[in-house]
Amino acid sequence: MARFQHLEVFLALIPLLGFISGALRWNSAIVFVLNILSLAPLGSWINRSIDTLTISGWRTVNEILKSTLGNTVELMIGANAIVQRQPHICQSVILGSVLSNLLLVLGGTIFFSGYDQKRLRFDRALTTVLSSLMMVVFILLALPTITEIFSSAKATPADQILFMQRITSLILVALLLTFLIFRLGTHATMFASTPFSPPDQIQGGHDVSQSRVLDAQIPRPYIGKALGAFILAAASASALTCTYYVVSSLSGFSAIVGTNQAFLAVTLIPLFGNAVKYYSIIVNSRSRHQVELGIRAVINAVLRVTMLVAPLLVLLGWACDEPLTLRFDPFEATTLLLSVVIMTYLISDGRSNYFEGLMLIGTYAIITFSFFVRPEPPANVIFLGP
Repeated sequence: MARFQHLEVFLALIPLLGFISGALRWNSAIVFVLNILSLAPLGSWINRSIDTLTISGWRTVNEILKSTLGNTVELMIGANAIVQRQPHICQSVILGSVLSNLLLVLGGTIFFSGYDQKRLRFDRALTTVLSSLMMVVFILLALPTITEIFSSAKATPADQILFMQRITSLILVALLLTFLIFRLGTHATMFASTPFSPPDQIQGGHDVSQSRVLDAQIPRPYIGKALGAFILAAASASALTCTYYVVSSLSGFSAIVGTNQAFLAVTLIPLFGNAVKYYSIIVNSRSRHQVELGIRAVINAVLRVTMLVAPLLVLLGWACDEPLTLRFDPFEATTLLLSVVIMTYLISDGRSNYFEGLMLIGTYAIITFSFFVRPEPPANVIFLGP
């Protein structure tokens, strides 16, 4: 326990150094590195405090709380990108979060859960529902890109594309709320069942809660609700500050290391910001023989980003009178679509093995390398207007 407390103190110093480096305007590389490293412990503290503040009997409220503050990196990076008028960073981080979840984390979960087993089995009906919903969501998100590619600028004015994006965002939020009713109310038994779990993982006729998959394998001292609320407020404010410095120093760091901003935003920011969450899903799915819960956690994380975080950022730009729409270029839209198709195909039959996990990891490596060698694309025109 003493060693754990020393680690907590050390991790608390990283955000402090990040604040100092940004406030004193140190070299862009130092500011970027210190603040992006700060996102991992801050994200861990936010998730832990959210778990402490969950209200018994208010599952929908708890889910919305986890969907917003549980995706701190994507939400706060996007908000800061809107403020600093760098929308391409917001778009790249959302894309990177989706790719890392669908390919890297899901692949790691399947690989580490099945490398010593002939076959992994999970609920086919449940994964079909979730993957179908994901496909619909991505089609809705891709509509601005499709409209731009297959019609001329005169045929579809920019203000109409913006209006379509805002309406789509409202529909996605409404769809998410309906999905929560479907998941937590009318079809709760479907999401609670884990028929392929080992007997020792079943408690009282019900499966181990999905949230337990996200618990890190380290000792954690108990914190009350008052302290949890304080930690949540402090960690969220700190994360907002750190993400501000990450966004402001990204271009300078990109110039120093000689790589494009899209690669950094697609890979480094989601990986460091969600490192603890990704690690927990992979390790706990293996240690508890609960690959199905790991798959659920991955798909739910993607749905939260695409059905709540992305629409909220569009609506935030609307509220701030900063016209914002998420239009991916053809390369980004293609990688997004292929990732969803590959993931859906591999889990559609309710069976998998470690090699399919390696295929997902390999696909992620190839896509990220493509972003690395790809020339810096022109800034995507997301803000429409003066």
